[in-house]
Amino acid sequence: MNRISPFISFTRSFSILSRSILKTSPLVSSMTPLQSKLMSPSASSLLTQNFTRGFKVRTSVKKFCSGCYMVRRKGRLYVYCKLNKKHKQCQG
Repeated sequence: MNRISPFISFTRSFSILSRSILKTSPLVSSMTPLQSKLMSPSASSLLTQNFTRGFKVRTSVKKFCSGCYMVRRKGRLYVYCKLNKKHKQCQG
């Protein structure tokens, strides 16, 4: 049984909706060619955010693996990991 995740179906429906709004919007007709090119679906990949893994804020931080190491900066204790970026923590 092939199921599509809710997030994928939401983004697909949102992109279809945004395309239909862009085609019928009076603002699109008044755009310059550069602006309309930036609003095209192919350029949407250029406008996506690049997510970086942030810190987990905890009252007590600990090492999870052998790659984790502690650093004290700005009066706080930080845990960084060379092996797994999910282990980043900040004492807060």
